[in-house]
Amino acid sequence: MKKIALFLAIGTSAFLVACGDKEEATNLPDNAPTEQNTMDQTSKVTETTDAPYNFTHFDLDIKYADNKSYEVDYENEASRAEASIHDEVNNSKIEGNEATNTLVPIFESFTFDANTDSDAVIDEVLEKFNQPDSFLEVEIEIKYADGTVKEYHRTQQPQS
Repeated sequence: MKKIALFLAIGTSAFLVACGDKEEATNLPDNAPTEQNTMDQTSKVTETTDAPYNFTHFDLDIKYADNKSYEVDYENEASRAEASIHDEVNNSKIEGNEATNTLVPIFESFTFDANTDSDAVIDEVLEKFNQPDSFLEVEIEIKYADGTVKEYHRTQQPQS
């Protein structure tokens, strides 16, 4: 019985390693800010003055009527970067390098920083992602390169 359990454990591990992570991205700009976790579980961010954008994490969640959503997830850590775009409105889902190819030009066009007014950040994100004003709720969480985490939120009544 132990041999069967060991065989299954090894087989499952090999399968999981072979599958990889679809959201992993390897085509980020070389000078993109990167979060690095140290031994004491604090975060250290590598940041250059010519970085193409000023954050290491970007999460966007837009809710529309009929339980549809538009979601963007981006993380750039020392060991790996992940990116995904799930667009239920247009029935599309892209991950990894394909998502990064879409996200990097948008991120590079952002003009806001951690000190920008909340409404201005939300307006710019909606504009750059070409999202309609018919949303019910927008939530954005950004971890800036200096370690500051900001959350932005807006709701509106459904349009008739």
